[in-house]
Amino acid sequence: MQTVVPAAEQQLIDQMGLSEREVARRLHFLNFTEEDRARVQLVQKNITARVQEIVEEYYEFQLADPDIASVIGDIDTLNRLKGYMTTYIKSLFSGVIDLQYVNTRLRIGKVHKRLDVRPKLYMKAHAKLQSLLDQEIEDCCFVEDAILIKQAVHKILLFDAELVFDAYVEAYLTEMQTATREVEKYASKVGIKTDSMFSRLHEKSQKDGLTGLHNRRALYDYLKHESQVAERHHLSFVLVYLDLNNFKAVNDLHGHQVGDEVLRQVGKSMLEMTRKVDIPARYGGDEFCIIMPRLTLEEVEIPLTRLCKDFDLHCNYPVTFSMGVVQVGPTVFEEPEELMEIADKLMYEAKREAHRDGAHHWHFEGKTTSVKNH
Repeated sequence: MQTVVPAAEQQLIDQMGLSEREVARRLHFLNFTEEDRARVQLVQKNITARVQEIVEEYYEFQLADPDIASVIGDIDTLNRLKGYMTTYIKSLFSGVIDLQYVNTRLRIGKVHKRLDVRPKLYMKAHAKLQSLLDQEIEDCCFVEDAILIKQAVHKILLFDAELVFDAYVEAYLTEMQTATREVEKYASKVGIKTDSMFSRLHEKSQKDGLTGLHNRRALYDYLKHESQVAERHHLSFVLVYLDLNNFKAVNDLHGHQVGDEVLRQVGKSMLEMTRKVDIPARYGGDEFCIIMPRLTLEEVEIPLTRLCKDFDLHCNYPVTFSMGVVQVGPTVFEEPEELMEIADKLMYEAKREAHRDGAHHWHFEGKTTSVKNH
């Protein structure tokens, strides 16, 4: 179910390029699980009962630093900040991390940047809050439980800090873009040619313009990152390499406009039928990939079948998928380039079968599975 966010707040989230998928992936990279969510909720009542004391001690520490005290300024500002901190701590232990929660953290970052709070001061305060919460958890739980609950809270705090610094970076980029526009405007008046910063940023973009999926560059970045996450936490993930059957014939017969329509539908089906934590990408041309964290080969059949059926439902042309599927981890981890080569070879095994019957096929570990298209 999608989170409903007010329009003004949605604008900030969109500006930062965040989505429910991105939130899910970030939590996955931190190995924040449903068990972690349940753990923080276990101490929600205890923390709520003590939240005023925690906030008072937190700001007593803050005001002892002259740099922070000068930023806070008057008593009215201090009281407002205490109110915000009380609300934040309560939300921290609710276990609900949705787009509204994310938006709140982004706004905190923008406010800190506007007040010219240096990042090191923010992290100093962040560390103090973590210390206070650790102590409260230790006081109300058995040692074994306290360790796991603190680890879960630390993951959320790290997630929050990343959002705050995203807002810092966005503010710096906005300032830099404004300055660049002024320089380019002046340069054009005096006849100096400059490369547009925005075209350079566009070239570095990680999204495919036609399908809205991640592009090849982003795919390799995510593949490398996912391998590190899986190896660190002893997890597995699945890489799917997908090639379209009969696409060239459809493109040649009906024209590039229809070809683009088919490619866009592949993107839509991928985004609709994959989980928020999955990473669908266009590798190039009519080749696509999906990184599917925390899955094994035994679990991949259902989502791939769902993907094929959704595509068949919405595509009016005789195009099907050939897919090579490889599991990575939890003990063996190949380099991204090697993984792509393995998945590519498996895809061609599936394509041999697809040439015989025109159906969707995927191949892994000597096994080929098919889905008849309608």
